[in-house]
Amino acid sequence: MARQHPQSWLPIQRFPWRAGSFARPAAICAVLAILGWAMPDGRNLEAASAPLSKRAILAGADLRGAELQGVDLHHANLQEAQLQGANLQGAHLQGADLQGANLEKAQLQGASLQGANLQEANFEGADLRETFFWQANLQGAQLQGVDLSGAIGLWPQQIESAVIDEKTRLPDYLRPPGRGRSTAR
Repeated sequence: MARQHPQSWLPIQRFPWRAGSFARPAAICAVLAILGWAMPDGRNLEAASAPLSKRAILAGADLRGAELQGVDLHHANLQEAQLQGANLQGAHLQGADLQGANLEKAQLQGASLQGANLQEANFEGADLRETFFWQANLQGAQLQGVDLSGAIGLWPQQIESAVIDEKTRLPDYLRPPGRGRSTAR
């Protein structure tokens, strides 16, 4: 029988690490907490669901395709983070700084972005159904072709400051006259 490394069960070993992904030790610690550091028999799973420290620093982190469903990243610094294809369903990102982050094709259904800084963030192909945007800064956010019809808490000023196109689907209450009603729900 082949010997298995004693920590081969750790989720960190299955994470798609890329060379130079993390420049800061704090980013590595935060990702370990996010990935659900627990014993193979399930002990300490409660610790895995506990909120990360306030103001976690994950600026520039490469979290492409990461499973971050329901993660608590209140006020985290995620500037320029690479979150393409990440699963952030139900994530708590209130007050987080995602300026310049790449959220292309990310799953954000039910996530809270209340008060988040989303300046210049790329949401191309992202799933934003039931995402909460109350008081989020969308200045320069790339929302071309994105379906926002089920988004919650959007204001006209937010949409006016974002980059949208004719394929961007807005909630019915924000649709300009003559643009038609949304069929997505």
